[in-house]
Amino acid sequence: MKKVLTPFRVGLLVIVALGILFGFLTFSKKGGMEKDEAVEVFAYFKDASGLGKKSRVQIAGIPVGEIISIELVGLRAKVTIRIKREIGVRKNASLTKRSESLLGDYMIDLVPGTEDFPPIENGEEITSVLDAPGMESVMGSLQLIAQDVQQVTRSLRNVLGGDKGQASLESIVANLTTLAAAVDKTVRDSAARLDQILGNIEDISGDVRRVTNKEQANISNIVANIDAISKDVRDVMATVKRVVGENEGEVQGGVASVKDTLAKLDRTLANVEDISKNIKEGKGPVGALVSNERLGQKLSDTLEDVSDFAGRLTGMELELGVRTDYLVNQGAAKIFISGRLMPKPDKYYLIEAVDDPRGSVETILIQNNPPAAGEPAVQKQLRTRETLKFSAQFAKRYSFLTLRLGIIESTGGLGLDLNVPIKFFYYSRWLEDALVVKVDAFNFSVEHLTLPRLRATVRFTPFEHVYVNVGIDDALNAPNRDALTNKLISGRDFFVGAGVYFTDSDLKSLLPLLPSP
Repeated sequence: MKKVLTPFRVGLLVIVALGILFGFLTFSKKGGMEKDEAVEVFAYFKDASGLGKKSRVQIAGIPVGEIISIELVGLRAKVTIRIKREIGVRKNASLTKRSESLLGDYMIDLVPGTEDFPPIENGEEITSVLDAPGMESVMGSLQLIAQDVQQVTRSLRNVLGGDKGQASLESIVANLTTLAAAVDKTVRDSAARLDQILGNIEDISGDVRRVTNKEQANISNIVANIDAISKDVRDVMATVKRVVGENEGEVQGGVASVKDTLAKLDRTLANVEDISKNIKEGKGPVGALVSNERLGQKLSDTLEDVSDFAGRLTGMELELGVRTDYLVNQGAAKIFISGRLMPKPDKYYLIEAVDDPRGSVETILIQNNPPAAGEPAVQKQLRTRETLKFSAQFAKRYSFLTLRLGIIESTGGLGLDLNVPIKFFYYSRWLEDALVVKVDAFNFSVEHLTLPRLRATVRFTPFEHVYVNVGIDDALNAPNRDALTNKLISGRDFFVGAGVYFTDSDLKSLLPLLPSP
């Protein structure tokens, strides 16, 4: 009896093990999703390399489906996928093939679509497909980049290699150090030297103006007197020569040196006579300057204009500032670095660099081949890209109102500032610029905005060099977010922030306190 039960038990155990293994394989094959709890759809890919059965379909890194079959239809790959029905996939959904690792494995990213489109049914096609390049093209690009890098390093080795290249590099560094020191010294000394030069030019212009306007008659008399004196001296010298010639035998030895001296004096007086004659006739630069009143006036006016321009240049005030605004709906900070050049109290030029978390929005065209019924062959998608924006504005103030015009965050725009006088408890007097209401309008021709971008800011400066602000950005448009990243592309957002600013006089007082290298 025992000999019969033992084989029976072993066979029963084998049958149970085979049943468990069959159930496990069946469950793994189905992927854990029944047909009644999932929807089966298909899409056409130009390149399905790296995809296979059981490859993941995910949203935001979370698996929501899997590939159940891949077959060749014509010259394209037909990929059938199964997606959880609870996801609510719409007919405007899109698929993107994305690399899962460097080993060549790929997965599919799913954008389920928007609620204004009807749900997709079993057996329908997802027409919006974005193919990613395969690892072959990526490795080819990397190979080309490696070749370029190798050529650059070979050139650097030829130029900088060896003792000669090292000596050349050390010489370049030394020259740059010397040049930097010379430029620094020149910048520090330029202001004082420019003031001194302008003072000298102003003195010269005053002297020239007095000479040309008031002393012209006296100069003419002086020139005439010099001419008469030179004639008299010439007559005297002729008489002296005649006397010396008549008594040559007696005084020849004693007056030889006197004759030489007189000859030199005669030549000198002749040169003086020629010079005074040229000046009187207006020949040469000095003669033209003395005799031509119009030329002297022009020179005086030119020197005054140069002095006025230099005075305005040295009188400009520079203000540097840094501001940070926290965007509530965006959940990120926006940073401004600004420089304001003020030639006059009622006019300034503003230049800003802006790090906006919204970035710039670009339109991507996706071609559906073949297009679905009732849908265009080419669809547009908005994608955000991080970039640095710039502003350059000209501002003019009229009493309590300041108007601004120029470029605001890399687009044309305009704005105004309303200065509200208030009395703050820290001060005993009214402050004119402590409270400012700022309004900016820009992005007038951006495609994805229904209305221009309007920003309103209330800025309060309780203490010098420090201010706080609060406001609303893009107040006229409804919030619009990126379907993939959930980042705010456009629309109203509230913000709070603070900033600091310093003028050039403040910076000059801080520079001696900074450590020097």
